[in-house]
Amino acid sequence: MTIGQAAAMNEANICYILDAILFVYGLVLTVLYCRIKILQEIAKKQDSAKKNASDQVYEGLSHRTQDTYESINMKKTKN
Repeated sequence: MTIGQAAAMNEANICYILDAILFVYGLVLTVLYCRIKILQEIAKKQDSAKKNASDQVYEGLSHRTQDTYESINMKKTKN
């Protein structure tokens, strides 16, 4: 084996190591990105659940079309 061949093998090994590092880096970034997305979805669901819970407090209340106290129209009769 010549010196050139030994250097080529050494460069190939370095390339494989760098590829492995790049693969692990990409995997870590992907996991972190998915974690952020999942946490955002959970936060949205919790916010909507809190909003729905606060809406339930006022669920039975509504504006009435008719007044609570109706006026009584009494006709005066002559005796």
